[in-house]
Amino acid sequence: MGSVIVVAGPASVHLSRRVASALGLEAVEVQHRFFPDGESYLRLECDVSGKTAVLFQGTHPPQDVHALQLLMLSRTLRERGASEVIAVVPYLAYARQDREFLRGEVVSLRQLLGLMADSGVGTLVTVNPHSPWALEREDMRSVAVDVTAEVARGAARFHGRFDLVASPGKKGERMARAAGEAIGAQWTSLTSSRDPVTGRVEVIVPEARVEGRRVLLIDDIVSTGGTMVEAVRALRSLGASEVVVACVHGLFVGDAARRIVESGASAVHSTDTVTSEHSRISVAGALTEALRPMTA
Repeated sequence: MGSVIVVAGPASVHLSRRVASALGLEAVEVQHRFFPDGESYLRLECDVSGKTAVLFQGTHPPQDVHALQLLMLSRTLRERGASEVIAVVPYLAYARQDREFLRGEVVSLRQLLGLMADSGVGTLVTVNPHSPWALEREDMRSVAVDVTAEVARGAARFHGRFDLVASPGKKGERMARAAGEAIGAQWTSLTSSRDPVTGRVEVIVPEARVEGRRVLLIDDIVSTGGTMVEAVRALRSLGASEVVVACVHGLFVGDAARRIVESGASAVHSTDTVTSEHSRISVAGALTEALRPMTA
């Protein structure tokens, strides 16, 4: 492979710097500002001709702004002669809508991936996408980096040994098992359901000894926090001595983090795929290892 350059999009400057340093690569930041009407101004002040461009640009909120910036930067990189564009998208937006649930719905993940391929992205690297099974395409390679174990180990570094790891939802069993094995704790998955009319979330804890135990409650995404609030309450009602919440992508819409703590959690942790005051666990190491063979 020829020379490689890391391009730090405005949404992921911190992560791009850390990974570029670990890989020994040059990193350049995109000049960026907003016009008075809210439109993005972007400028690439680097020579990318003949180079592989590793473009870091998350699509966390504001999703539409960050996604459009990603598409414009990728197309510009290809127009300026980049031999390949590897898009590192730590948080991939629109991944929940991976199929048509109701007739006529726009399958937003499929459309976003198509736009990325059309804009020149040859490889997509993302972290714990909501629907990893929906990333496969013929026109773009996709790499999903799983940091579940890193999140569990990070929480254990802050809080010591956990007796039990629990995780809600469809991916709960896989995440709980991976996290539990990483820190040597028992694990269990929680059943969660949402009322389609009221939106109320119900969480059921299966037969597992909870009383008097320190529990790590882990999930891939925390958005409004409704599921985690109910899960914390359920675990505490069964006698858990402590519940620590950790997630990969902490969107924390509104007062989500505060409500989780008020429901009985002793702490809330997330990774730096989305920067917040809770981003105490970094995915830089995992992304570095995923990118190393692509940039050697």
